[in-house]
Amino acid sequence: MSLFRESPLLHPLSASFRCLFCVLGVVAGSHAPLVHGQINDLNDLRQLLSQNERTTTSTGVATPAVVQNPNTFYTSPGPWGKLRCSYIYLEAPKSLVDSFPLPNTRPRWTFPEEALPKLPDFFRKASLSEALITLLLDPSQVVKENGYAHLFPPLPDLEAISAETRAIIYTELSKYPPNEFCVDPVLIVGQTVAEWYRTSKLRPGIISKIEQLSYKRGDTIAFSDVGAILNYAESDSEARAIFKAFTRTRSLMVKVEVDHNTNVDELVSYWTLGMGLRRKDIEPLVQSIIDTDGVEALPLSHLLPSLVRKLMYTYPGLDLAKHGMLPDCHWTSLNFFNYEPHEYLLDSRLATSAVLENFEPVEPPYKYGDVLFFLSNSTGDAFHSCVHLADGIVFTKNGRNLLSPWLLMKLEDVSKIYLYRGDGRIQGFRRKNPDASIPSQ
Repeated sequence: MSLFRESPLLHPLSASFRCLFCVLGVVAGSHAPLVHGQINDLNDLRQLLSQNERTTTSTGVATPAVVQNPNTFYTSPGPWGKLRCSYIYLEAPKSLVDSFPLPNTRPRWTFPEEALPKLPDFFRKASLSEALITLLLDPSQVVKENGYAHLFPPLPDLEAISAETRAIIYTELSKYPPNEFCVDPVLIVGQTVAEWYRTSKLRPGIISKIEQLSYKRGDTIAFSDVGAILNYAESDSEARAIFKAFTRTRSLMVKVEVDHNTNVDELVSYWTLGMGLRRKDIEPLVQSIIDTDGVEALPLSHLLPSLVRKLMYTYPGLDLAKHGMLPDCHWTSLNFFNYEPHEYLLDSRLATSAVLENFEPVEPPYKYGDVLFFLSNSTGDAFHSCVHLADGIVFTKNGRNLLSPWLLMKLEDVSKIYLYRGDGRIQGFRRKNPDASIPSQ
């Protein structure tokens, strides 16, 4: 028996349209007020179609919901082309991590010795309990050494501290170098703890402990109790795996999508600074991608200078310490276009001179190759720098140490790391005469 009653209005319609109505009637059979999906007149038909316009196509077949990958996004359109960006996570190689000693598992807070009389009030304002304050400041428990006083909070009390209290205390501890993991905490940018470590090899219980001991530092999540968390390792190998996971950082894998609609001249001009830098290499490659069926994108690294291609997504080796110090952000930024790195840029005085002589300040919008300095509002000193690539994507090295790789990041994420105190700003610098100052490659 048909679900539909033949209507004079519907009679002239072709069999295919009647089939369409049958499908719609079955799909919408449970939608009131059309009991059993009946269509009695034109108003019923309009109502039924309206109810299903979001779930069916013109053929009556349900359209699957489009699920967007939260780890992938596109930049805004511009002369740089269509850039598809995907978040990836890097961890230092095991061979490198194993060369570092694991920290002591006993929690320790270190303050200047002269600060001891002020600590009771400070701890009260941070909402520590009186019992814990008394325990921490018990003279028999405080170790004094080289002008510092070491306090040892018991692990259960450490875990019971709220994230707000932890943020207050650890912000103060970050002022004193002996608190190395407060000075330079593990930072989780733009993600929850669970999502950050979702693809790691950490046990769920360890991830939960990290979440419990984390606190906010500006717009990022910070974790400083690296030694304390090792108390929950079940073996030496797991302790090292946990320590390795703390080197985890997020970068971007960027690809340039091109097709027959791509403005090749505009794209190539942008990535060659309009001066033909590596144009002989870039233009044929872009055109070959366009002309090849089944290939629609090329990694952005192919458009970047040779030194950047060599360093991107890698960790510095010990060979880079042969000059007495490891490369930092400024060395990275000022060597961006150099075929071989200029090691004199490790000297902050000479690096400053290079900027003053060869660059001039610029305001947004920034262009490819602009160096972005993070400046202190009070002193004017540059405490970080990175190189702008396109639409807020930058090339950066966040720290002068073996466990800080060279990355591609969003400028807003780098800002969350370095401008969290609210006492800094970004100033762009552009080469005055790129034709003369950038070596041909």
